[in-house]
Amino acid sequence: MNEQASDRPVRMTVPDLASAMIAAAVAVWIVIESRRWPAPDFVGGPAVVPLLVATVLFVCAGLLLRTALMGRSAVVEEPLQATQFRRIAIMVAATAAYAGVLEKVGFLPATMVYLAVFTAVLGLRDRRMLIGYSVLLPAAFYLLFAVVLKVPLPPAQWPL
Repeated sequence: MNEQASDRPVRMTVPDLASAMIAAAVAVWIVIESRRWPAPDFVGGPAVVPLLVATVLFVCAGLLLRTALMGRSAVVEEPLQATQFRRIAIMVAATAAYAGVLEKVGFLPATMVYLAVFTAVLGLRDRRMLIGYSVLLPAAFYLLFAVVLKVPLPPAQWPL
């Protein structure tokens, strides 16, 4: 009888509610922390991007909360398989490694390797797409933030 109960589809209402609350709490923390930063005389400043992220996070949390409260949370038909747990573990390890080497290696090389590993683990096999994600995307972000917006990013420790 316990086997049949575990084989039933599971509605994701409780995880959705918990995720919405966590996302809202993180958004509140972002707003509080970004308000402590100095506000320059010109429009914008260092708090603009975090406040935009907090706004998007609040909206997503609200939509997730609404979905859960209306009983429209997704239904999980099958439990996670061992290969899916392995992928999750690799992604968590890659993210931890990325955070650990980012300052030492620099933004571009660390992000290129990280995104190559991440997209490969997700199952992306098309080499053009892998190159696009792992090389062109970090380069575009570097240009946007370091060059256009003048946001200092960890520099590469060797010439590229």
